[in-house]
Amino acid sequence: MISLIVPARGESRDWWQSVSPASADFDLVVVDGGGNPEAPPDFPGRVLLLPGSSRGARLDAGARAARGDVLFFLHGDSRPPATARRLIEEAVEAGAPAGCFLLAYTDETPALRRLAWWANLRTRWLRLPFGDQGMFCTRAAYEKVGGFADLAICDDVDFARKIGRLRGFRVMAAACRTSPRRYRRGTLRRVLINVRVLAGFFLGVGNETLERWYRG
Repeated sequence: MISLIVPARGESRDWWQSVSPASADFDLVVVDGGGNPEAPPDFPGRVLLLPGSSRGARLDAGARAARGDVLFFLHGDSRPPATARRLIEEAVEAGAPAGCFLLAYTDETPALRRLAWWANLRTRWLRLPFGDQGMFCTRAAYEKVGGFADLAICDDVDFARKIGRLRGFRVMAAACRTSPRRYRRGTLRRVLINVRVLAGFFLGVGNETLERWYRG
């Protein structure tokens, strides 16, 4: 069994309805930090409530509650490729303890295509994916690296850095498609903010400061 774990925070009913088709092949666990989910009555997954929690804490809680032997983590504004389950199964059966997908955007522009190209190059060279690409690992690998830390921002970077060191880490050829909503106030502006936050994280800047920079 593969569990798909998605963090949420007070999302709209439209968001919940959009998650359902993407989860058909998985044991779906949504961990909501808003405390008032608008999940429809026929929602196919389980919903955990952790009001006020950080994203890292929500992902870790989802991993602990999941039934699967393989854990697949994906940000709420991303959707996996149609063949995600088969690809993950094949990678794990071939001995990969962890892996990730590539990045693409739902509404592509030349600037966003360049961003995705750079993100995919970083992923292949450094084995450092971000949460909107989707990351998976066996439960044993999750426990081995210590899981997600209780971080509000860069929780995915911290986790990726740990599982990327595992021997046999697999970068899949397929891509998760992510909403470009973060770039609506300007692509260059958001890129500069992201670079500043990422540099701050590796330099040891506190998570509260990083979150303030990110919300910027």
